[in-house]
Amino acid sequence: MTVKRNDIMAAVVTRLQGILVASNYYSNLGSNVFEWRPKVVTEGGGGYVPTEQDELPALHVRDTMDETTQLNLRGSEEHALTLELEIAHEAAATGATMRKQIEDVRKAIGTDTTWGGLALGTSQTVTTESIRIQADRTFFRTLMRVQVKYTTAKLSES
Repeated sequence: MTVKRNDIMAAVVTRLQGILVASNYYSNLGSNVFEWRPKVVTEGGGGYVPTEQDELPALHVRDTMDETTQLNLRGSEEHALTLELEIAHEAAATGATMRKQIEDVRKAIGTDTTWGGLALGTSQTVTTESIRIQADRTFFRTLMRVQVKYTTAKLSES
Protein backbone atom coordinates (compact mmCIF):
# COMPACT_ATOMS: atom_id res chain seq x y z
CA MET A 1 0.00 0.00 0.00
CA THR A 2 1.34 3.41 -0.90
CA VAL A 3 0.74 6.85 0.54
CA LYS A 4 -0.92 8.94 -2.17
CA ARG A 5 0.74 12.16 -1.00
CA ASN A 6 4.16 10.49 -1.36
CA ASP A 7 3.20 9.25 -4.83
CA ILE A 8 2.16 12.77 -5.86
CA MET A 9 5.37 14.31 -4.52
CA ALA A 10 7.47 11.69 -6.34
CA ALA A 11 5.62 12.51 -9.57
CA VAL A 12 6.16 16.26 -9.04
CA VAL A 13 9.89 15.89 -8.40
CA THR A 14 10.32 13.55 -11.39
CA ARG A 15 8.44 15.96 -13.67
CA LEU A 16 10.47 18.96 -12.51
CA GLN A 17 13.72 17.05 -13.04
CA GLY A 18 12.70 16.88 -16.69
CA ILE A 19 13.11 20.65 -17.12
CA LEU A 20 16.05 20.50 -19.52
CA VAL A 21 16.93 22.35 -22.72
CA ALA A 22 17.17 18.95 -24.43
CA SER A 23 13.46 18.43 -23.54
CA ASN A 24 12.38 21.70 -25.17
CA TYR A 25 12.56 23.96 -22.09
CA TYR A 26 14.41 27.29 -21.86
CA SER A 27 16.71 26.14 -19.03
CA ASN A 28 18.33 23.17 -17.32
CA LEU A 29 16.59 23.92 -14.03
CA GLY A 30 15.77 20.22 -13.71
CA SER A 31 19.44 19.41 -13.07
CA ASN A 32 19.13 20.65 -9.47
CA VAL A 33 15.74 19.76 -7.97
CA PHE A 34 15.62 19.26 -4.21
CA GLU A 35 12.71 18.07 -2.08
CA TRP A 36 12.57 19.52 1.44
CA ARG A 37 16.23 20.50 1.44
CA PRO A 38 16.95 22.38 4.67
CA LYS A 39 17.71 26.07 4.55
CA VAL A 40 20.96 27.08 6.20
CA VAL A 41 20.82 30.13 8.44
CA THR A 42 23.86 32.31 7.84
CA GLU A 43 26.23 33.56 10.52
CA GLY A 44 24.49 36.04 12.78
CA GLY A 45 21.10 34.47 12.07
CA GLY A 46 20.29 36.66 9.08
CA GLY A 47 19.11 35.28 5.75
CA TYR A 48 19.53 31.80 4.41
CA VAL A 49 21.33 30.04 1.61
CA PRO A 50 19.33 27.05 0.35
CA THR A 51 21.86 25.99 -2.29
CA GLU A 52 25.56 26.06 -2.97
CA GLN A 53 26.79 28.50 -5.60
CA ASP A 54 27.71 25.71 -8.02
CA GLU A 55 24.16 24.28 -7.78
CA LEU A 56 22.46 27.43 -9.08
CA PRO A 57 19.98 27.64 -10.61
CA ALA A 58 18.05 25.20 -8.44
CA LEU A 59 14.46 24.32 -7.68
CA HIS A 60 13.28 23.50 -4.14
CA VAL A 61 9.97 21.66 -3.70
CA ARG A 62 8.02 21.45 -0.43
CA ASP A 63 4.54 20.12 0.37
CA THR A 64 3.71 22.56 3.13
CA MET A 65 0.00 22.15 3.85
CA ASP A 66 -2.72 19.58 3.22
CA GLU A 67 -6.26 20.84 3.89
CA THR A 68 -8.72 17.95 4.13
CA THR A 69 -12.52 18.02 3.86
CA GLN A 70 -15.03 15.17 3.93
CA LEU A 71 -16.68 14.65 0.54
CA ASN A 72 -19.58 12.32 1.28
CA LEU A 73 -21.23 9.99 3.81
CA ARG A 74 -19.06 7.07 2.71
CA GLY A 75 -16.16 8.99 4.15
CA SER A 76 -14.14 9.94 1.09
CA GLU A 77 -11.96 12.97 1.68
CA GLU A 78 -10.73 15.65 -0.66
CA HIS A 79 -7.27 17.09 -0.08
CA ALA A 80 -5.93 20.46 -1.15
CA LEU A 81 -2.16 19.97 -1.02
CA THR A 82 -0.14 23.19 -1.17
CA LEU A 83 3.24 22.94 -2.86
CA GLU A 84 5.90 25.62 -2.60
CA LEU A 85 8.20 25.75 -5.60
CA GLU A 86 11.20 27.95 -4.93
CA ILE A 87 13.57 28.78 -7.75
CA ALA A 88 17.02 29.90 -6.60
CA HIS A 89 18.45 31.98 -9.47
CA GLU A 90 22.10 32.93 -9.97
CA ALA A 91 23.12 36.39 -8.80
CA ALA A 92 23.93 37.34 -12.39
CA ALA A 93 20.53 36.18 -13.69
CA THR A 94 18.75 38.74 -15.82
CA GLY A 95 15.04 39.41 -15.61
CA ALA A 96 14.59 37.56 -18.91
CA THR A 97 16.45 34.51 -17.57
CA MET A 98 14.35 34.43 -14.40
CA ARG A 99 11.10 34.76 -16.38
CA LYS A 100 12.17 31.85 -18.63
CA GLN A 101 12.86 29.66 -15.59
CA ILE A 102 9.46 30.58 -14.12
CA GLU A 103 7.81 29.70 -17.43
CA ASP A 104 9.67 26.37 -17.46
CA VAL A 105 8.17 25.46 -14.07
CA ARG A 106 4.68 26.54 -15.18
CA LYS A 107 5.04 24.50 -18.40
CA ALA A 108 6.17 21.40 -16.48
CA ILE A 109 3.24 21.66 -14.06
CA GLY A 110 0.78 22.18 -16.91
CA THR A 111 1.97 19.11 -18.83
CA ASP A 112 -0.43 16.87 -16.86
CA THR A 113 -2.18 18.54 -13.94
CA THR A 114 -3.45 15.17 -12.67
CA TRP A 115 0.09 13.80 -12.19
CA GLY A 116 -0.63 10.60 -14.08
CA GLY A 117 -4.14 10.25 -12.64
CA LEU A 118 -3.09 10.60 -8.98
CA ALA A 119 -4.85 13.96 -8.57
CA LEU A 120 -8.05 15.68 -9.62
CA GLY A 121 -6.13 18.72 -10.82
CA THR A 122 -3.52 21.39 -10.07
CA SER A 123 -3.78 25.18 -10.03
CA GLN A 124 -1.57 28.09 -9.09
CA THR A 125 -2.87 29.55 -5.83
CA VAL A 126 -1.04 32.84 -5.35
CA THR A 127 0.97 35.35 -7.31
CA THR A 128 4.53 34.42 -8.23
CA GLU A 129 6.96 36.48 -6.16
CA SER A 130 10.61 37.18 -7.04
CA ILE A 131 12.98 38.85 -4.59
CA ARG A 132 16.69 39.54 -4.11
CA ILE A 133 18.34 37.65 -1.23
CA GLN A 134 21.42 39.05 0.47
CA ALA A 135 23.03 36.44 2.72
CA ASP A 136 26.70 35.48 2.55
CA ARG A 137 26.23 36.12 -1.18
CA THR A 138 23.55 37.68 -3.35
CA PHE A 139 21.08 35.65 -5.38
CA PHE A 140 17.46 35.88 -6.48
CA ARG A 141 14.57 33.70 -5.37
CA THR A 142 11.18 33.16 -6.97
CA LEU A 143 8.44 31.56 -4.91
CA MET A 144 5.44 29.92 -6.57
CA ARG A 145 2.63 28.09 -4.81
CA VAL A 146 0.37 25.57 -6.46
CA GLN A 147 -2.44 23.47 -5.07
CA VAL A 148 -2.94 19.82 -5.97
CA LYS A 149 -6.42 18.40 -5.30
CA TYR A 150 -6.79 14.67 -4.73
CA THR A 151 -9.05 12.22 -2.90
CA THR A 152 -8.54 9.40 -0.40
CA ALA A 153 -10.71 7.15 1.73
CA LYS A 154 -11.68 8.60 5.14
CA LEU A 155 -8.75 8.97 7.54
CA SER A 156 -6.54 6.91 5.28
CA GLU A 157 -2.90 7.57 4.69
CA SER A 158 -2.85 10.76 2.70
